[in-house]
Amino acid sequence: MNIKDILKYNKIVLGIETSFNDTSSSILKGNKILSNIIYEQNHNKFNGVKPNIAYDLHLKNIYNVVKKSIDESNISKNEIDAISFTKGPGLIGSLMIGEIFSKSLALSLNIPIIGVNHIHAHLLSIYIYNRFKRYPDFPYICLSISGGHTKLFIVKNFFKILEIGTTLDQPLGILYDKTAILLGYKYKNGASIIEKKSKLGNYTYRLPIPKVNGLNFSFSGLMTKIKNIILYNKEYNKNNICRSLQVTVCKILKDKINKAINKYNIRNIVITGGVSSNKFIKENIKINSLKNKYKLFYNYNKNLLKDNAAMIALVGQIKLHYKLYDNYYINSKSILNIENL
Repeated sequence: MNIKDILKYNKIVLGIETSFNDTSSSILKGNKILSNIIYEQNHNKFNGVKPNIAYDLHLKNIYNVVKKSIDESNISKNEIDAISFTKGPGLIGSLMIGEIFSKSLALSLNIPIIGVNHIHAHLLSIYIYNRFKRYPDFPYICLSISGGHTKLFIVKNFFKILEIGTTLDQPLGILYDKTAILLGYKYKNGASIIEKKSKLGNYTYRLPIPKVNGLNFSFSGLMTKIKNIILYNKEYNKNNICRSLQVTVCKILKDKINKAINKYNIRNIVITGGVSSNKFIKENIKINSLKNKYKLFYNYNKNLLKDNAAMIALVGQIKLHYKLYDNYYINSKSILNIENL
């Protein structure tokens, strides 16, 4: 099965995503979105997500979010062919809300239930319909950057995926969120805040580029340097710190992409994950693609870059085609590697 098969595939799948702090529900017909509802929780006052509060809010909102996605898709719930949900990785309490709701609804409708690996969904989300009908051929290298992970993969086909690089400490999204907090901004959407402020600044702080062998990443040294600038320099410029961070991160990401291309001789590159909605990062990688002659792919809709149920429904479509259903004994897991699809 390839993307051409998905385009002419008319099954209807409900996807449910509750891996972290946002509740999302989506209806896909083939690879076309009929609805994609995302309810964003607000944990700003805690400077980080509180798992128990995330659990409570998922429990409170999931029914209305799913109902809204069905209503907006203009279908009856009896037209749904299968339900897919995030089985991990993520916060176990949050995952369980989506799992239990999905199982209950699937059982009541007597339709298949399909568990989906959250990272797997990010890697394949590039195949959700876009108006340009521009999709990568296999194999491709995928850079997935978010608050939960920063990884490089080779995607050989829908189910054969090799991890070739990962962060050795914190994900890139956490670096952005923590920097935003240190500078006195809100916790949520650190990457977009840093991007906005960086437009007003200059590249004046020469931040260190970590010496990490191979295709792995490290961002703790950058975090330490930024902390020291703020602590020991009373006249530091917030906008210049943001600009300097943006420039340094782009150098790191471009270097890893170039090394991956040279090592594996694969010239189709996909970027995904919530941090990839940062336009400065996207534009820098685009320039790098023109310079180094590789094809770059990313979702044009930023709601498909962050955590969303449309990508869960898409993997559900693919698994449904291959009859890769799960039974009702499937359990969510907070830690789940890419081999567990």
